[in-house]
Amino acid sequence: MFHLPRIVASIGGVPRLMADPFNPRFPKPSPEGPFIPPDLDLDEPPISALPMPELASPIIPNTLHSIRAYRYRSSRDAWKHVPNLSTEEVRDLLDEDEAHYSTTLRIVTWNVDFMTEHAEERLIAALRHIERDVLMCNGDAPFEPACICLQEVRTDMLPVILEDQWIRNHFAVTPISVTKWPEHAGYGNVTLVSRALTVVKCEIMHYGQTEMGRTALAVYVMMSEPEPSAANAVVCVVNTHLESLPQGAIARPRQMELASRFLKQPNVRGGVVVGDMNALGPGDSNLPMDCGLRDVWREGSDKDKKGHTWGYQGQNKGPNGIKYPAARLDKILYLPRRAYRMDPLERVGVDVKVKGVEGEPWVSDHYGLATTLRLVARRNST
Repeated sequence: MFHLPRIVASIGGVPRLMADPFNPRFPKPSPEGPFIPPDLDLDEPPISALPMPELASPIIPNTLHSIRAYRYRSSRDAWKHVPNLSTEEVRDLLDEDEAHYSTTLRIVTWNVDFMTEHAEERLIAALRHIERDVLMCNGDAPFEPACICLQEVRTDMLPVILEDQWIRNHFAVTPISVTKWPEHAGYGNVTLVSRALTVVKCEIMHYGQTEMGRTALAVYVMMSEPEPSAANAVVCVVNTHLESLPQGAIARPRQMELASRFLKQPNVRGGVVVGDMNALGPGDSNLPMDCGLRDVWREGSDKDKKGHTWGYQGQNKGPNGIKYPAARLDKILYLPRRAYRMDPLERVGVDVKVKGVEGEPWVSDHYGLATTLRLVARRNST
C-alpha cells in the first residue's frame, strides 16, 4: 500500500496524474514540489519527474524508474550490475551491418504463489522444472536464450533465486533488491535474462492506481532478424501482475494500458506483456485488444478449460475467503508486428509437486506459460 506522494512519470507521452480510488488516505501534494522519499536511489532516479500541482482530490501518480540487471561473478563471489546502454550505444548496435544476436527468444512466465507454505522449497522446485522440463537444459550445454518472468516472489524468496547455481551460471537478474519494488511490498516481480542476451536497459513502473503494490517490470534486449535482412532490433519483455480480485477491475484497464506502452516506444520493435492478468470479470477479456495487444492463446474463449491457469492446484480462495471459479488468469500478450511471430502457447507446471516435503504441495496454485518469439526476415529491411 502506498502512503507517500511519488514522482510523475510516463512512457511515450505526456506525464499523467490520476486519482487512486484505492487509497483515500493519500495526502495532498505539497505546493513546494514533489516529495522524494529519503531511501530513493539517487543513482537510479525516476526517468521523468515533474512537480505535482494542487488538486481538489488526492492522487497517486504512476512512477517509472530506471533499474539494472545483475550478473553473478564467481571471481568476486558477488552480483555485479550490467550497465544500461545509452541512446547512442543502442543506435550504434541497431546500425550494425551484420546480425550478432539471437533470432529467437524463449519466454516463460509463472506466478509462484506467495501465500502457500514451504516457499523456498516450492521456488527451487519451480526453477528445476523450468530448467529441465521447459528449457530442456542439459548441464552446461547452451540452450535457447530465454527470459523467465516470475510474479509473487516473496521478499524471503529473492535470496533463493540469487543463491541458485543454475541462475548464477546462466542468467542476469532484475531486480536483486526488494527496494526496487513499491514501498512496503511483501512480494513482487523478478525477471531472469539469459546471459547470452545483450540487455539494453531495464525499467520498472510502479502503478499509481493500486492497493496491492503492483508493477510492470520491463527488460529490453537486442535481437537480430534472420538472413537475408539480418537487421538488429530492440525487443521488450514486460513482466506484470495486474490488480487482483473483482474490486481490482477498476484498476486493471489502466494498468494494462500502461504496460502496453513499453512496446510502443520509438526504436522498440515490440515484444510481449506477460504475467498474472487476473482476468476475473467479463470486461477483462477485451483489455488486451483495447490496448492494441494480441493474445498468444487463440484456441477458445477465456471460459475454455484448456486455457485455464488457476483454480486446480491448492486453495482457490481469495484473501477474503471467497471461492472463485477456475480461470485463465495468466496470459502472454504481444504487439502484433510483421517482423516477428509467436509460437503456440504451452502450459507449465501442471500437476508439478514438491517431492520430499510433507504433504507434497503443488509448486504453485498457478500454471505457468511458455512460448517463443521469433524474428522473421523481411524482404525489404530498409
